[in-house]
Amino acid sequence: MKKSIIILVLVSFALACNVGFAKEKTSKGASESAYEHASPQAVFNRISDWFSTVGKSEEEKEKILAERKAKRAAKRAEEEAKKAQKELEKKKKELLGKSE
Repeated sequence: MKKSIIILVLVSFALACNVGFAKEKTSKGASESAYEHASPQAVFNRISDWFSTVGKSEEEKEKILAERKAKRAAKRAEEEAKKAQKELEKKKKELLGKSE
């Protein structure tokens, strides 16, 4: 009786492990359909844009949204430039360090 219980537990454990490893290898991150429906703007930006344009005329809304979008793009470009500058500094230090 003990042997049959032990064998049953081992077989069930082996089957459970096989089912766990049978999953497809998928990439991490969001699915393809999530990327199709995603907006390039963050949700908190869209919410603040909505609050700033509530009750305004269409012309005012377009003007406000264009200004905010331009400001965000400029900030993003500035941050990318700083990041690129840091990368160049890092590579420069590595090259100088190897030449010594």
